[in-house]
Amino acid sequence: MKFISKILLIVGFFVFTLPFQFSAAAENNPYEMANTVAGQTFSEIKANKDKLSDKAFLNSLIESKLMPYVDVKYAAYKVMGTNLKKTTPKEREEFTEAFGAYLKRAIADAIGKYTDQELELSPVKKVADNENIVSVKFLIKQAGKQDIAMVLKARKNGKTGEWKVFDLVAENISILDAKQAEISPIIHDKGIKEAISALEKNSQLSK
Repeated sequence: MKFISKILLIVGFFVFTLPFQFSAAAENNPYEMANTVAGQTFSEIKANKDKLSDKAFLNSLIESKLMPYVDVKYAAYKVMGTNLKKTTPKEREEFTEAFGAYLKRAIADAIGKYTDQELELSPVKKVADNENIVSVKFLIKQAGKQDIAMVLKARKNGKTGEWKVFDLVAENISILDAKQAEISPIIHDKGIKEAISALEKNSQLSK
């Protein structure tokens, strides 16, 4: 759980840079998208430091501006892993909803801990038309501390062509893999409903 909290701090720091609008060209290239919004947002984070402890402010911002750029369903299904086949459509829907709520609360907590980090942007690369998953690499820098290597994973929707975030890898460990390791035993031993309850409890504790 300590590792999950650490990763969520990194996630919260980065994903707070996603809510801003970007050009159509950037929308079609995950590297340009990530770099454009990151550059626009760091000044915004610093300007609103006094609001980062305001849960209502953070929750409203995340719900309206961030979550549209996160592929919650795909991420939730990845966390369920092989257990996905054992669930009903309704259970998958409930799990996805609970997972989304958990992410929103956890990210809000993480953003509240922001302390003047800086982000070294990724080089922009061309993306082939048949590429569906892209890893965008960054470095998080903070004075007096070791740089943290980070990889943001984005997935292109085959129908809309839209890129959305679904995972983040920090210190060579995926947040989805870490969460799957936590949730899978619960699903295996107690069932999907117990896993949903666990996520809902996590969401409540984060409030």
